Amino acid sequence: MAQNTQGPGAVSPQLDAMVCDLIGFMLDELAAGRDPGVVSCMEDAAGNRSEAAFTDDGEEACLEAAQALIARSASGVPDDGLGPVACYAIGCVGGVELEDGFADAVLVSFYERGLVAENGAPTGYSAYVLYEGFGQGDAFAYSDPMPAGEEPPLF
Repeated sequence: MAQNTQGPGAVSPQLDAMVCDLIGFMLDELAAGRDPGVVSCMEDAAGNRSEAAFTDDGEEACLEAAQALIARSASGVPDDGLGPVACYAIGCVGGVELEDGFADAVLVSFYERGLVAENGAPTGYSAYVLYEGFGQGDAFAYSDPMPAGEEPPLF
């Protein structure tokens, strides 16, 4: 994976593809009536990817476990063939508050080395995808991804 050279706040095509893959997986699971839990995805500079799903505890505990995995794996996971992590994404199911109330959504956070805010500080980002029709297969509907803001990177 090439380092992000597109300027402050711009994600690379590689990170964008990884986030889209993660969102797609989450939406497919929801359409089929399955709770995907919290899913983490890490990729090294060579494009090697490692994914993990957390489902055995409550949502908050699973999210914390996914974040901890990424933080401790920053220098790589040789047993999984993963070199130093160049980027990551975490996805979970939750809700967002809109003007007319709460709505179900897939929530994602993501970061890649070299991704910085306008002030030059490293920053991660988050986004959400609204959905409805859990378990309804072809009747399942979802929105385009919407930005949700900046967040501190995990490494």
